Amino acid sequence: MTLQETLQLAAQKLQEGLPEQALAVLEPQRELCTRVADFWQLLALAYKAMGDSAAAEAAFTTSIAIDPQPHVLTNLANLHRSLRQAETALGFYDQALALAPDHLPAQINRGRALLDLSRNNDARLAFQTILQANPGHRNATLGLAQASQQIGEQEQALGLFQSVLEGDPDNTVAINGMGVSLKTLGYIDDAVNYLQAGAQQAPESPELFTNLASALAQADREDEAVAAYNRALELSPYDLDLHDWFNGYLGVIAHPQYLDSYRRVLEQQPANGRIATALARKLLLNGCGSEAQSILEAAKSAGGEQALLEAELSHVCREQGFYSEALEAVRSAMRLAPGDPSVQRELATTLMAAGEDYGEALQILDDLLQRYPQDQGLWALCATALRYTENTERYARLVDYDHMVQVRSVRAPDEFESLRAFLAYLRDSLNLLHTTQRHPVEQSAVNGTQTLDDLFSRRHHSIELLQQALETQLYSVLQNLPVDDAHPLLGRNTAGLRFSDSWSIRLRDQGYHKNHFHSQGWLSSAFYLRVPDSINYSAAEGWIKFGEPGFRARERLSAEYWILPREGTLVVFPSYLWHGTEPLSQTRERMSVGYDILPS
Repeated sequence: MTLQETLQLAAQKLQEGLPEQALAVLEPQRELCTRVADFWQLLALAYKAMGDSAAAEAAFTTSIAIDPQPHVLTNLANLHRSLRQAETALGFYDQALALAPDHLPAQINRGRALLDLSRNNDARLAFQTILQANPGHRNATLGLAQASQQIGEQEQALGLFQSVLEGDPDNTVAINGMGVSLKTLGYIDDAVNYLQAGAQQAPESPELFTNLASALAQADREDEAVAAYNRALELSPYDLDLHDWFNGYLGVIAHPQYLDSYRRVLEQQPANGRIATALARKLLLNGCGSEAQSILEAAKSAGGEQALLEAELSHVCREQGFYSEALEAVRSAMRLAPGDPSVQRELATTLMAAGEDYGEALQILDDLLQRYPQDQGLWALCATALRYTENTERYARLVDYDHMVQVRSVRAPDEFESLRAFLAYLRDSLNLLHTTQRHPVEQSAVNGTQTLDDLFSRRHHSIELLQQALETQLYSVLQNLPVDDAHPLLGRNTAGLRFSDSWSIRLRDQGYHKNHFHSQGWLSSAFYLRVPDSINYSAAEGWIKFGEPGFRARERLSAEYWILPREGTLVVFPSYLWHGTEPLSQTRERMSVGYDILPS
């Protein structure tokens, strides 16, 4: 058999889905093909199909070193994308396009990598450029639809997905996209129908079953939602996000399967550090700190990722008041992974919690903020370190309650006779969306419920009226913020805004909000729809408070600033400010809408 015939046979086996046979054809020729680029590319594809990513990368790299062909660079980039290394993949796509600017697979997959990195506007431009040169290209149309979806332009996404389905009615990517956009817009029954059809056509797709489960949860079809989540996990048992979404849902419906999925994985893979840390965090939030410690110690003993496990052990220990043990664990994590920003953040937090060295904590946080200047959690911790170190001048500049926390009152739309009537209409609409039984432990609310998914994405008259009423006041807030280009809040003020997330909360039975910050915002806000009478007459009961850190500490810092909530008002504040509420003493309900804002 000639070399060309060997390569053709190996390529045929790969096309037939038989990578082991392709490898058997290629391996005897390895010594004879040290300088044959196509041999190494086929070898890489065989390794990739067999799940040996390291060997595949090595073989792709050898092929490129011999002859840097655009399609091989694209295949190497695709490998990195499959490993969730989108930034690395992007570099190889760019190399491929430098050699062949019109290489369509590199163009398409480069757009997908931009989506992976949440560079949604860049992805949209990339796919629009492809479509200008290749009108109607199916994958580019799907990519543009997905970019539009991520940007929040759901109606445009629906039109693009529909255009694909007109030519390819069984396209499961488009069917899935239709379902997701319809769900986001609040058309839940239509979303369920699309996603069920997609799941029937692609019964091995974890993404379709995950989205179907989410839509069924919104439709308040609990048993079907749980079954769909379970099917998704059968197909993708180690997907951390999927475990998080599933157990988050099980928690709010008080389901007996809560946390079981994590335990099943650990039975099969006791050294799976990421599953162990996720389970430990949820156990801690549910008041099971000692069990959380045991889970982490077991994963460590089984040979799990030590730095990750030690850092989480530090978190679990300090939140139980075991500060010496926490410091020991996080110092161990730092020795193992000194450059890991999550470990550095945990060290800074633990140093403050233990009252060990506030100056060292501040230095760590300042260094991290040089790299991540828009990280709201780092600014919250930095503010805490400034208080502990009595750095009053820097603290006063970062935390200026009088100018940065603002209160506004909404006006009722003309179709309502009064603000009271408008608020009653909003409450009636939102009550229909509170379908769960208890608060999500990962969020701040305690003793209450929270709506599922993004509230303001829903196309419902009540939601649109509320959003318009809030926007009017929020633009006024932006106009009144002080000017300071070097400030982490004020320097980002463009006078424009967009909502990055939104939800409704109902508190009851002595409910309250734990102290927290908002990681996905720039400004955050709470709008009050129902406020119990006791809030007005009791000392600080139910008031929103600012300044008290959300982590346990030897030397507690108390709240510094309080605001009395009133129906029809919104309180706006920097997302990095620690905030919570004083507990209610009565069982009467308090309803609010929360949301995060980013500059536009």
